[in-house]
Amino acid sequence: MTNRYPERTALAQRMSRLAREELRHFEQVRSIMDDMDIPFERLTASRYAGGLRKAMRQEEPYKLLDMLLIGALIEARSCERFARIAPRLPEKLGRFYGGLLASEARHFEHYVAFAKSECGVDEAEINARLEELKAIEASLISDPDDEFRFHSGAPAL
Repeated sequence: MTNRYPERTALAQRMSRLAREELRHFEQVRSIMDDMDIPFERLTASRYAGGLRKAMRQEEPYKLLDMLLIGALIEARSCERFARIAPRLPEKLGRFYGGLLASEARHFEHYVAFAKSECGVDEAEINARLEELKAIEASLISDPDDEFRFHSGAPAL
């Protein structure tokens, strides 16, 4: 978003900070993986994110609105899943995931706030589009998925 909408100063600055925070999380996870002797494995894009991106409209301001709402949904789902796994992990790792949970919740709030302030559409339209995207997302996280991922649906048998 910082490259696509650099003229939107508040959005570009917030997304730049968010990207740096996400990169720091990546570094922390890589360090934990190294400490636990877990090799890094490159994964292809998940069906979940790809399915949401396919629903993105291409004309503005709806493209920006959809990008922000899809970002909010991804963050919300990450938050939900971190909350479910953190208590089941060893204490140190559980605390780390608890910290990620707080970050994801904050990111969700930022995405929604920018959807309201940057897109020039009323809140009723934002809420209606969010409901449409949530329906698509519900299918993506409940339908069988051939690849197990953090945001995947039920494993395909």
